[in-house]
Amino acid sequence: MPATRPLLAFVLALTLAPTAVLAQSDGWRQVWADEFDGDKLDASRWTPAADCGGGGNDERQCYDASPDTVSVKDGLLRLTVVKRKTRGLANPWAGPTGPMKTGDYASGKIVTQGKASWRYGRIEARARVPGGQGVWPAIWMMPELSTYGGWPKSGEIDILETVNLGAPCEACDGGRENRVFGTIHFASDAAGAHRQAGGSTVIPASPDGFHVYAVEWKPEAIAWFVDGREYARVTQKDWKRDDAEAGPAPFDQPFHLILNLAFGGRWPESANAKGVDESALPATMEVDWVRVSQR
Repeated sequence: MPATRPLLAFVLALTLAPTAVLAQSDGWRQVWADEFDGDKLDASRWTPAADCGGGGNDERQCYDASPDTVSVKDGLLRLTVVKRKTRGLANPWAGPTGPMKTGDYASGKIVTQGKASWRYGRIEARARVPGGQGVWPAIWMMPELSTYGGWPKSGEIDILETVNLGAPCEACDGGRENRVFGTIHFASDAAGAHRQAGGSTVIPASPDGFHVYAVEWKPEAIAWFVDGREYARVTQKDWKRDDAEAGPAPFDQPFHLILNLAFGGRWPESANAKGVDESALPATMEVDWVRVSQR
C-alpha cells in the first residue's frame, strides 16, 4: 500500500489541477499565479489603487478599495464600477500631497507594482468582461521602472481591452460592438512621439461569457491570443524608433500587471454611441485567475 500513495497523489494532482500541468507545456513553466480562491484580495500579490487620476485618458471614475468596487468571492475577483461620489488625488503621479478631486463614479483597480514584475513570458487571465456604452475593462502591463523615460518611452503592453461592448457598431458583425483589442504603446522617436501597434478580433461565443486572454512576450515579438488562438503579432521592427540613435528597445525590461475597470474616457466616449450610458451601471469585470509562465 505505501508504494501506491505517490502514484495516487500524482493522479490526483493531474485531476485537480490540469491547468498547472498545461502551464509547463511547450517549455513554459508557471512562475506566478492568483486563482482568487479566498474571500479577500491577496495583499502579498496586489495593491488596490485609490485615486481620481483618470488614467491620463479623461476617464470619469475614481478608484478605491471599497467592498462594492473590489471583492473576491466564490473563486472570482470582481472589479465593479458604480455611480457613487468618490474623492481622491487628482494626479497620483505627482505624489500624495497633490490636489484632490471628487468624481461621480467609483471603480476598482489592482496592481502588482512593487510586488511582482516579469521580463518576458506568457501572461494570461480567464475573465468575463461587461458591456455598455462607456464601460472599459482592461488587463495590461506597465514598466516596473521607467528606464527609458516617462510614458510612452518605456512602453505599455495591453493584454485585453474592450470598449462599449454591445453598443451600436457599423463595422462590427451584427451591428454591435463585439471586439477585443491587444496593443503596445511606445515612442517613435527620442522626443517621445506616441505610436501604437497591435490588433483586434471578434470575441468568440462562450456558454458563460468567460474567455482566456493572453499575451506571449518574447525579445523578438509580442503576440495576443483569445482562448488559445493567436489574433495579432508585432515584432521588434514594429516598435523600432525612427531616429538613427534608437538605443535599446523599450520592451526589454520588467513589467508589472494592472487590472482595472474604467468608465468613460476619450476612447470609449468617442466611439459607438458616444459618451457614457449610466444604465450600464453597475458593471463588473470578473476574473477567474491570472497566471504568468516563463521559459
